Amino acid sequence: MSQLETKAEWLAQQLVQLAQESKDYKQKALLLAARDLLMEQGKRIEQARGQLDGELWSPNQWGE
Repeated sequence: MSQLETKAEWLAQQLVQLAQESKDYKQKALLLAARDLLMEQGKRIEQARGQLDGELWSPNQWGE
């Protein structure tokens, strides 16, 4: 697990904890939306890494 993934998991846990402790609906919604955004960014980073790895190892791409 990379340091970035570890920090993202920690941040996601903190956002959930803050949302649970919050009494304000708007603040709770914002915190949970921030957590969702963080998780989506993580997925997109992983997809981009996979795409890059696939393109680097594709013999079709080597001649270009």
